[in-house]
Amino acid sequence: MAFIIAGGSVVSYAEALDVRDKDQRVFEANEIDFTNVPDAPASLDEYIEDLAAKATDRINTKIRLSSAWREYLGRAGSGYTGLNTVPNFDPNKIVTHKAMFTDMCAFYVLKEFILPKVADFGDPESPDVQKITYYENKFSDYFKELMSDFTYYDNDGDGSVEDGEKQVTFGFLRRGRGRRNVVRVR
Repeated sequence: MAFIIAGGSVVSYAEALDVRDKDQRVFEANEIDFTNVPDAPASLDEYIEDLAAKATDRINTKIRLSSAWREYLGRAGSGYTGLNTVPNFDPNKIVTHKAMFTDMCAFYVLKEFILPKVADFGDPESPDVQKITYYENKFSDYFKELMSDFTYYDNDGDGSVEDGEKQVTFGFLRRGRGRRNVVRVR
């Protein structure tokens, strides 16, 4: 469980072994044809790591586009002034929760790239279709948890996360005009 780092930058949150550990049966029971892809890799592990790198890029983009990221940047005082100036999420600044990012990347690879190659979408009760749904739910749970808790991100790049960089969202109950409570998340 380690990030793949090349040239001092995080390229992927997961290795091939991490993805294989999540669902070994799909690799043992099914033939996954990776030879017909552009720039065919030398091995299945190399193919999985290429997919994990692609998944990492998509996860980083998803984080950058989230409202939680913009809210965090506004609170952390990182020079964010508007939608056109939203800085990218830098995976090199992840200090803790690395195992969650690795698992989230493995779930993404399985649900978006590996299982759709072998799933029978004509049968909604197919085990592979159910696994895709399961991994989608696991990915969403991990993503929501990481977006509500930025205690893992070192915004200023000094190697530790200080109190000013942390953001944990929670709800405030506030009385509205009616008799119902309104939950406001900050």
